[in-house]
Amino acid sequence: MASNRQMLDQGFAKRADLVKIRIEHIHVEEGFNAPETKEEFEARVEGIVSHLRAGGKLPPVEVRDRPEGGVFLVDGHARHEGTLRAAELGIPVHDPKDGQVYLLTMSFVGNDADRSLRIITSADGRTLSPLQTAAILKRLRNFGWSPEDIGQRINRSAERVRQLLALGDANSDVQQMVSTGKVSATLAAKTARKHGEQAGAVLEQQLESAAAQGKTRVTPATVAGPKAKTNELRKDSERLDFLIEQRVLVKLGGKMNLSRTAIAKTGYWLSWVDDDRDQPGTFESPREAIDAAIAAKSAA
Repeated sequence: MASNRQMLDQGFAKRADLVKIRIEHIHVEEGFNAPETKEEFEARVEGIVSHLRAGGKLPPVEVRDRPEGGVFLVDGHARHEGTLRAAELGIPVHDPKDGQVYLLTMSFVGNDADRSLRIITSADGRTLSPLQTAAILKRLRNFGWSPEDIGQRINRSAERVRQLLALGDANSDVQQMVSTGKVSATLAAKTARKHGEQAGAVLEQQLESAAAQGKTRVTPATVAGPKAKTNELRKDSERLDFLIEQRVLVKLGGKMNLSRTAIAKTGYWLSWVDDDRDQPGTFESPREAIDAAIAAKSAA
């Protein structure tokens, strides 16, 4: 097997444009990286510190030139912070020749829109939340990109991009509900697109409805309500068939209770159209009235 040097000499390989840069000359651009909670970032940094403590190596970070000197980070913020923290803890990340701390870097090629896109396509190997993705997509929209353009570049449908943009444009109360897990991102986006400024109030009502169902989170399922069970749907179909076959109407109102007193009792009962016959008594619901009529027919 040929070594790297042999492949370089034979022209089968090229040297990559990787440069070690002293870490104090690598700068974090304020507000550029994907927004995330302090806890999320800390967890990633601590993972990198543990990796370095165990003697692990880090892949290169991506950088771009900084007008004032040095470079700006494009990708690798947690690796940068993790290396700084490891050095403070005395973990041997210093170069043995000069005692300085370096990061292996590679130059990022692209414009400002490409740099924003890189956050989504890389994200340090992590999965961005819908709110984080929405914030980056808004930047791309500001560059004049259409939902179709964005969708093609991040391998998502244009409709999904529109949903995320709606979430990014939603008021802070809606975004807070998503951030705290009270509302699903998909439902929040749909509600924001439909109700605009009133989305927060609508979602608050849906939260109350979800709580009544014993749920702590609003999802499309809680808004739609619990699904009917298959056997209940089958019974409803049988009830409807009975009404059609018997030519029966369901009535609601007051009905004299002649067996005891002349007091009218309000409820539901059935009325047969063909023979002008009413069902005896009243019932709490149409289903109870129909079930009683079906049972009486079966017993006859």
